[in-house]
Amino acid sequence: MAQRGPSSVRPENGQPTLTPPTFATYYENAVVTARTRNPSRRDEPFQKLPEGPLIGGDVAKHLHRLRDEIYENRRKTAEERSKRPSVADFYKGRHVLVTGGSGFLGRMLIEQLLRTCRDIGNIYIVLRAKKGESPERRLQALVSVQLFDRLRAEQPDALSKIIVLPGDITALGLGLSRQHQDLVRREVSVVYHVAASVRFDDPIQKAILTNVRSTREVVELARGMRIAALVHVSTAYTNMDQYDPVLEKVYPTEVDWRSAIRMAEEMSSADLWAMDCLGHKLRGFHVNTYTFTKAMAEKVIDDVAEELPVIIVRPSIVIPAYKDPIPGWIDNLNGMGGMWAAGGKGLIRVLYEPNPVIFNTVPADLAVKNTILASWVCGQNFSLSAEESVRRGANVVNATTPGDQRLGVTHKDMAFGVENLSNRIAFPGCVRDPKTVQAKNYVLYTMLHWYHHILFSIVLDTAARLTGRKPRLLMYQRNVMVGLQATEPFMKTFNFGMENQNYLQTIIHPKDEEAYSTLDFYGARASKETLMDWAYNCVRGVMVYTLKEEVKPENVDQIPKLKMLMKLYHGTIAALVAMAVYVMVG
Repeated sequence: MAQRGPSSVRPENGQPTLTPPTFATYYENAVVTARTRNPSRRDEPFQKLPEGPLIGGDVAKHLHRLRDEIYENRRKTAEERSKRPSVADFYKGRHVLVTGGSGFLGRMLIEQLLRTCRDIGNIYIVLRAKKGESPERRLQALVSVQLFDRLRAEQPDALSKIIVLPGDITALGLGLSRQHQDLVRREVSVVYHVAASVRFDDPIQKAILTNVRSTREVVELARGMRIAALVHVSTAYTNMDQYDPVLEKVYPTEVDWRSAIRMAEEMSSADLWAMDCLGHKLRGFHVNTYTFTKAMAEKVIDDVAEELPVIIVRPSIVIPAYKDPIPGWIDNLNGMGGMWAAGGKGLIRVLYEPNPVIFNTVPADLAVKNTILASWVCGQNFSLSAEESVRRGANVVNATTPGDQRLGVTHKDMAFGVENLSNRIAFPGCVRDPKTVQAKNYVLYTMLHWYHHILFSIVLDTAARLTGRKPRLLMYQRNVMVGLQATEPFMKTFNFGMENQNYLQTIIHPKDEEAYSTLDFYGARASKETLMDWAYNCVRGVMVYTLKEEVKPENVDQIPKLKMLMKLYHGTIAALVAMAVYVMVG
């Protein structure tokens, strides 16, 4: 890792001294450099692009129409499409490098490649030692989960193609040894850069080194390869408050990525402390360091688009798998998974929502399929866009689902579907029955929050102390509230262009339609019955695969008892309030 500047001198009170001139100089240089490289940038605040027309009418009709249009285009171009190599043909004998192979999408990507491309070469993954475990031991644990059961059954030897390269994406050269760097340059022709820090509250230096500099290091490594495709996995929310709709192209950044990396590498500890304190000034319209650094990482890729075959894939909110390889597969509590768990356990009772929020979510397997199709298109060296200004930059695919308002999936539907499913499935160990109250008024929300969350937790923790158990509910409640607060900027309805993704689904090779088509999901979203079945799989996935809990009939049987306990709680609080009022008045 590059050496930092000299440590700052701390005064007697132990607090670092701010050095505004140095911080200001870095910030000014970064912004000026960005505007020099993007002369079209204006000094005025970003203007929203004109909103695209929203398609009205019945949701089912719209989704079926969109699906049928793509099917019809496939039918018309079947002969032409069959002349191109399929995904399996493209990957035959190719060796692949994956960063972030230990993450949710990374593991699903590896599984999909091995299962659908039987003749693929080796898949090299960059792994670091963690918590005393070597990279090799970590790999054994990563592939031992149920996600790979289908692959093990169909192709027992496929997992031997996964080869660990000890490294660290935050280090220069990805922390790879010289020998492994030479191996990658000699063997690999497709690179997936999936690794990133997805924490919203990372210190800005860590976020830059992890998300921006690692992207630069991947590009530098790719320059020495016989590269066919470099796929960068970003997020659909890099420019969420800047443009509406967010189109499939790279937008200019307020800060130049080169200056940002230099700033993170060279600034003193006092300057870095100042940068964290004044980070909102540097981030501009970005709500956190995650979207700020992911936007700069896209510019790293965009700046080498004329030199290397690159493509950017932007998933929206990733949720459990729709069906491949396991319906409902998820291995973390990020995003919707955490909200399902918190709602299902009864931790969240009230939600502040002044306006209806409609989420754009994408099942993990659909995001992975479009990511692999993006590499297939990139490897054949043709542009997804007819617009000249976009063709000169990196191709971008928004891995989202069709048009928010048209789908009509609300916050309540997605985050607390467990309430409607409580007669079919329920989390064990619930503190109360799953139910939500949505408040449009902030004062009302605050009152309900104190009553349903804080006071309820205090009552149960007090009962736990009296019975000799450890009080934990208030701590859990705090963690949930911190998580909700971090995701609050994303609690809006966003619109994303999907032309390139629809084009990917149109030009898919006939042999790949079964393994890589995502159109049957549109039908599932258009039907209430199939939507509930899909929601059931999502909730079950969080319970079984993430929390490692069992689905048992007795879990559902506990719901009526919990409802009775809640009535007792409400009655007790009401009686205590009445007594207090009587005492004060009397």
